[in-house]
Amino acid sequence: MQMIQEFLEKHGATGGKHGSHHVYWIPPDTFNQLPIVPWKFNRPPDQDRVEEIREFMKHSKRVDGLIYLAWTGDRLVCYESNHRRMALKKEMPADMAHILVDVIWDTTDDVIKQEFLRLNKAISVPDLYIDHSAEESVESVLKAIDAFCAKYPSLKSASGRPNRPNYNRDVFTQDFLRVMKELKISADELLARLERLNTEMASWDHGRLTMNVVAKCQKAGLWLFAWSPTLVAASLK
Repeated sequence: MQMIQEFLEKHGATGGKHGSHHVYWIPPDTFNQLPIVPWKFNRPPDQDRVEEIREFMKHSKRVDGLIYLAWTGDRLVCYESNHRRMALKKEMPADMAHILVDVIWDTTDDVIKQEFLRLNKAISVPDLYIDHSAEESVESVLKAIDAFCAKYPSLKSASGRPNRPNYNRDVFTQDFLRVMKELKISADELLARLERLNTEMASWDHGRLTMNVVAKCQKAGLWLFAWSPTLVAASLK
């Protein structure tokens, strides 16, 4: 922790204590040299969103809002604003404005969780990221979700209420976790059952679907959300 604080002071960061936090103005080059990792309970970043933010930064030469970091005793984590943090990784204009960064020094995951919930109180956050004590369980679910999204990327939507047959990653994650608990099965087993159900649904009567929905499903190879945006545990037993 002390080494990072000294590095910031030496490389142009300004600012200081702000309540129980510290707030700094940090040059982009200095910020990118910090050994930051995502907080273990963060949802994976949406790469399309990262690129969108990067384009805005390149033209505006600034970063909106704060980037939130915390020192957990052995690592510096970013628990909020990871899309902006990742967008900064590629080359930015030489006259890019300094970045406003909020840091909690020497804290715990419990404190970070409270800050994360406070910052996201108006946003629906999947239970997976805020109500899981076993890191292995989080990792196994995320691995399954990653595999699903990688296999069916064309129907993944950024909207919280996507039109059928599209799906939203966070909503899918919430449903995935709920069905896992209801059926008392592992993430890998649920993923396998979803694939079997998807194959079955491809042969269902498409009479109640629009031609546009059918065309999208055929092209993507994904039928799970053609009739309903929600996963139903009973159909996956």
